[in-house]
Amino acid sequence: MSDRANLIYRYDGSLPGLLCCVFESCRTGRLPLDIWEDGEPSTSLAPELTIPADREEAAQVWRRLRQLSHEAARWTEVGFLSGAEDKALALHDFLCEAFRRGRGIAGFLGDPVVARAFQLQRQVHNEAHLLLEFLRFEDHQGVLAARIEPKAFVLPLMGGHFAARFPGEAFLIYDVAHGAVLLHQGGRMEIRPLEDLVLDAPSPEEARFQELWRRYYDTIAIKERLNPRCRMNHCAKRFWNHMLEMPGPGAPKALETSGPRPEKLPPEGQALLAGAAQR
Repeated sequence: MSDRANLIYRYDGSLPGLLCCVFESCRTGRLPLDIWEDGEPSTSLAPELTIPADREEAAQVWRRLRQLSHEAARWTEVGFLSGAEDKALALHDFLCEAFRRGRGIAGFLGDPVVARAFQLQRQVHNEAHLLLEFLRFEDHQGVLAARIEPKAFVLPLMGGHFAARFPGEAFLIYDVAHGAVLLHQGGRMEIRPLEDLVLDAPSPEEARFQELWRRYYDTIAIKERLNPRCRMNHCAKRFWNHMLEMPGPGAPKALETSGPRPEKLPPEGQALLAGAAQR
């Protein structure tokens, strides 16, 4: 890896924008001290260089990467979904190293640069895997709705699982942490930005099923063998808010009110509800 230049890159926060940063480094032969998104506050006295997102440059880097290693391309694609602060610089360095070493870059796990890229994508996959287990849907007028607060932006990795499991269902998964919603209806699926989502209260029937589930969960528990630390090892507390059977702020939401609240669903959700009502 070459010595770093006294320079900070600024990019637009997108994967194509990061690929353009890689293009710039390969063109000039210099590596930046760090890579920041536009609008991110400066924390260094080093000069900054704004790298504009260029579709052709990004496509050129991506084609070259896929020619070298499909696995490395997948690491980059998934690793970019991470919420880690160092992801941009880590993936930039990984791609530069991939172009230097050539084919087989994914096998050099003894290299700290390659190991960090592997770690980023593995963390994202692990987060998605856990949420496939811990996500809880509620039935809202024929639409299944769920909330999650992941560290990584895992919606692109989750949609296929639930679309295959519930192909005939209309459902949405709202990512509170990243302000985005995954919508599925009639075999079509898309992810859109969404600042907030407020659904009407669950129907009395849904509330009863939730209460039955909580009673079942409590009934099968063996109080004498209760081990909170072990439970948190298997299901971290950060997932609890949106799991109705777990003790936490989100657990009793289904029974907050005895009657339905006014519906405040954004257009994306309203379209889902309208479609489900017509079936």
